Amino acid sequence: MNNTFDQFKNVTSSVLRTIAGNKDIEPSFSAGEAPIGTVGSLTHPRLPLPEHSMSAESVRLARGCADANALKIAYHNQTLHWDEAPQDARAKAAFEALEQARCEALGMNAMRGVAQNLSAVMEEKCRRKGYGGADARDQIPLPDALHVLARQAMSGEEPTTSTQKVLELWQPWLQEKLGANGLAELKTALKDQSGFAKLARSLIRSLDMPAPEKDLESEPEEDKSGGHEPEGPEDDQQDEENSSEDAQEDTSGQQGMEEDELSDGAEEFDTGYDEIMDDMLADDMQSGETPAENSPPRPESTIHGPEGRYLIYTTEFDEEIAADELADPHEIRRLRELLDKQLSHNQAIITKLANRLQRKLMAQQMRTWQFDLEEGILDTARIARVIANPNVPLTYKQEKEMPFRDTVVSILIDNSGSMRGRPIAIAAMTTDIIAKTLERCGVKVEILGFTTRAWKGGSARELWMENGRPDMPGRLNDIRHIIYKGADEAWRRTHKNLGLMLKEGLLKENIDGEALVWAYNRLAKRGEARKIMMVISDGAPVDDSTLSVNPSNILEQDLRNVINWIEGKTPVELTAIGIGHDVTRYYKKALTIADADGLAQALIGQLADLFDEKR
Repeated sequence: MNNTFDQFKNVTSSVLRTIAGNKDIEPSFSAGEAPIGTVGSLTHPRLPLPEHSMSAESVRLARGCADANALKIAYHNQTLHWDEAPQDARAKAAFEALEQARCEALGMNAMRGVAQNLSAVMEEKCRRKGYGGADARDQIPLPDALHVLARQAMSGEEPTTSTQKVLELWQPWLQEKLGANGLAELKTALKDQSGFAKLARSLIRSLDMPAPEKDLESEPEEDKSGGHEPEGPEDDQQDEENSSEDAQEDTSGQQGMEEDELSDGAEEFDTGYDEIMDDMLADDMQSGETPAENSPPRPESTIHGPEGRYLIYTTEFDEEIAADELADPHEIRRLRELLDKQLSHNQAIITKLANRLQRKLMAQQMRTWQFDLEEGILDTARIARVIANPNVPLTYKQEKEMPFRDTVVSILIDNSGSMRGRPIAIAAMTTDIIAKTLERCGVKVEILGFTTRAWKGGSARELWMENGRPDMPGRLNDIRHIIYKGADEAWRRTHKNLGLMLKEGLLKENIDGEALVWAYNRLAKRGEARKIMMVISDGAPVDDSTLSVNPSNILEQDLRNVINWIEGKTPVELTAIGIGHDVTRYYKKALTIADADGLAQALIGQLADLFDEKR
């Protein structure tokens, strides 16, 4: 079976690179990734693995996710997109939905296998969101509806079971606002992103959302993002032809597998419409805040989000809990033994790396000696001179300590479902050994995790539904923040808790912005002179319950705003490691690794660099 999965990954990666037109793209695969067409990083796509049985449907969905990423890379100019995107959050989400529909329609019109895969992914996405059973328009977000209907208008795609309901609920209203040919007009600029953007802005204005026309002087700069979206219709067509030719060449020996081997990728429009907020972050920050050292810890309720205040529907069901309260002592021991067994062959390597870090830290704290003093400790190395010449006086020495600021390190680990399996096991083992190492060097370590208590909303969503489903409720899930090891707790008393990351059903969804605020507030209360926060994550913030009834960028923009605040206005040193996910677009100090196998070296290397930097 391992050979089958390896073969699948090799073929899918090859096809993705061919369609994208970029041979340097290195996708990563995870069994925990939902097969619903998520488009995240344009340089390190993260893709799901099919089911263990390799059923035809799960294989098609996994390939579909690869196609979505490939088409976005091939036909999307991110710099132009940022320049043309409206500033209003809801208008921006609709604009991104239309752009994703354009990229997918280009691929569907060119390649039949891609079209079939994309349709399967769209059906799965709508099925998971429950759109097939919707009976009111407000149960389906406008960006989702625009993505479905615009793609159908531009590609001629036939509605599926679930998308038919989207069509029935939204098309009459859209026709009333846009006219019978409103969405179909987008097809005239399908191969011209700049022209398409202007049509999209006009369409969004017709839907009563602010998207003013761009000034003539604000023409987009030449693409600097590394993408290869053509700047005009002729170049666009040429790029499409080249992509199609490459795809045919790459799969020339697999003609009978065309429909199955080409991976599609319907975008998961409700997880954030990737990378659309960079230009508006600075304006969203509070302008009159005082420096962190002169102000109390920032409360969660004052984070600014995409439409002013980042809203939280209720905190009644939120939970901050010590890890050992999540299981009985017997299960804690069993999970710790399971963790040790899973990573027994990695422990020696991680320990070796940790010892290097320890030597580096101990060297920085190394004591020096002052010689030829009149008092202190007798300098025995010079006694021979006294014996040889009694007239030479005895000499003494004293130790001189090198300055080393007291330091606390907080390691915040994404406990989302996509981290299941090897990623979370390696994260647990690595942080465990690092905590022991730093403790030897007098550096305190805190290990924290963040997830949600339920999938798709839990008690918070039930309360919202009981209250009549008010519009734009804000964060709509029950968050769970886990303390695996407190900074003042000894490693020997808490190391068993790390095994709880393997507990079945613990890892769910991830709301990163609030987790960073929580971890920061814990650090802000401490008295150490130096405070370091390290974040380990494998994806952008995702909470289906929140994203389904709010602007689709609410969680991602909140994360960006929190990061900017910590990096720019507090003394906490923030760094991050992305596992198969490009976190460098969020954090100033960050690196991305292809998979969890490189986590130990990356984490220890980041810590070593941080301590070097301050010497």
